[in-house]
Amino acid sequence: MTSTPRNNSSSLRRALAILDALAAQDGRAGWTLTELALRVGASKSTILRLMAPLLEASLVQQRGDGSYAIGVGAVTLGSAYLNKLDLRTVAQPVLARLAAASGETVHLMVYNEAQVVYVDKIAGSSPIQMASRVGDRAAVHCTASGKAILAHLPVEEFERVVAAGLPAHTRHTLVTAEQLAEDLRLVRARGFSLDDIENEDGIRCIAAPVFDHNGAVVAAVSVSGPAERVGANLDELAALIVSGASQISEQLGAHLSSSSDHSEPIPHLAKDPS
Repeated sequence: MTSTPRNNSSSLRRALAILDALAAQDGRAGWTLTELALRVGASKSTILRLMAPLLEASLVQQRGDGSYAIGVGAVTLGSAYLNKLDLRTVAQPVLARLAAASGETVHLMVYNEAQVVYVDKIAGSSPIQMASRVGDRAAVHCTASGKAILAHLPVEEFERVVAAGLPAHTRHTLVTAEQLAEDLRLVRARGFSLDDIENEDGIRCIAAPVFDHNGAVVAAVSVSGPAERVGANLDELAALIVSGASQISEQLGAHLSSSSDHSEPIPHLAKDPS
């Protein structure tokens, strides 16, 4: 009778479960052997057997008190992954899905010297297209992407934007520091920003921030379209854009908190200019 070769995938899965458990220490210095056995659902002898190659590869380290913690090898692997990440490459599949789902134009924008820069654009199926181009710059205070980013930057950047001037682009543009500060507070509370016909007549935009593995805001994703159509689908588009930005953030290594307060209501929309 021919014996079936042993499938070692269960051992690999348990080894990965050990790494997952150690990565989720919630501020603790380390897990004991008994605690790991309980969390992984394996005997202590099995944990010890699986731990040997992890220790050898420095993916796990044993502390002086005998407990186990993530090792420098895991940090090296994580850094290698993060160093190879390209924001535009990571974001493009998500942007394409957002454009297809919304039918509207989707942008990826970054902050640079009190302005935002378009780094990618994908048009939806709408016959009405945005005139924006990759490489274009736009004001921060009246664009959804600009406000989504500025809401999570240090106060010095807010002051820099205000000092650069808050010119009116439409009759709905926020033109005082007080108005802008209050809007940014709403952005942080809701998790997304709104250009409510503030940058261009007849156009509304919704944007959400993108964060990196350090928790720093690095970009914003936005959806733009005719004011009436975006306004009629505001809830759905906001949920879509927040989800897309979160997906990109997670791929960049961000650890997003689920405890953010998104209870702030969506503001009354401005009446479209006649």
